[in-house]
Amino acid sequence: GIVLPGRGPTKIKWNNTSTLTTMPLSFSRSPLRRAPQRRNTAPLLLGLSILLLVIYYARRKIIDIDTPQLRKYEVPSSSNHAQGGELLNVYELPPSHATEPAHLTPVDPTTLVPKGTHPIDVAHRNGYLHTGHILYIMDDSGSLLFLQRTPGVVTCPSTWSLLGEHANANESPRETVLRALEEELGFVGLNFDDFKNAGAFTAELHPSHNLKNSLTVTINTVTDLPLYYIRHYGPRNDNRIDRQLTYLWVVNFPKKHAEIDWKFDDEVADHKWVTLEEAASWLSGDGRNGKEDGEAKGGTGSDSAKEYGSDWKEVKDDGPDEGEFCHHTIRSLYEVGLSHMI
Repeated sequence: GIVLPGRGPTKIKWNNTSTLTTMPLSFSRSPLRRAPQRRNTAPLLLGLSILLLVIYYARRKIIDIDTPQLRKYEVPSSSNHAQGGELLNVYELPPSHATEPAHLTPVDPTTLVPKGTHPIDVAHRNGYLHTGHILYIMDDSGSLLFLQRTPGVVTCPSTWSLLGEHANANESPRETVLRALEEELGFVGLNFDDFKNAGAFTAELHPSHNLKNSLTVTINTVTDLPLYYIRHYGPRNDNRIDRQLTYLWVVNFPKKHAEIDWKFDDEVADHKWVTLEEAASWLSGDGRNGKEDGEAKGGTGSDSAKEYGSDWKEVKDDGPDEGEFCHHTIRSLYEVGLSHMI
């Protein structure tokens, strides 16, 4: 056998006509192995990407449609801040108030005269009237929640208090209450009814931003009108004055506190639950120095009536911060609410 060019192995045979012919050798051989061809996966990846985008935008569309029907309230953005703290609406009392109201006097909020917005620090330094809210958080067993501030906070560190919140600029009373529940206790509010009477409504709350769990709370005003709160901090604190028309609310949870998923704010060091009677006893017995409003040097107390508007920034001192509840001024406000609840 020989190899002819391009023919592979052959054998030689002479035929009768003396012509040389060639015949392929008969043998089996393995076919040539081809290099594996790479599949073009680009169309597959493109299709998968399109599918994912369709799912994503479809889900967004579902959320955008369903959410307004489910969630009737959005917590206002925390962008309501300026140099000096949150922006607050500030007010003046109407001309019908010839003298400044005494501490804890009920005042009709519809009579206030708006005077723009200011950062909270400016409002306190200048004694501008603003609004705020105190929440009495009650569980199903009749226990009341108290919160202890962390040692690092500027105002009244390590002291005990009820849940309190300033009203941000352009915020309704109900919006402030719901924001307080979310920021301080970790509840998202959904599906609210309208005010059925003067300051009563229900809200569906979801603990720890978990929409799978929910509970319905009832929220009511404690007093018919908000109370005029005034605190003179005196020269030891740059003569700041806290003038606040304060709404008192009771928030009734339908379960015992141990059965509820609470998520307290980072500025809460501790908390405790007490009965209303225990709370009243605790408040009335608090105060290391035993000083009432106006007993400290330079103060004439909440009983003094001055010509309203003649001097917003008068120098007075309602006494030092003392006791487990910071000072007597705030304790007296808490006690008024309790007296309506017991």
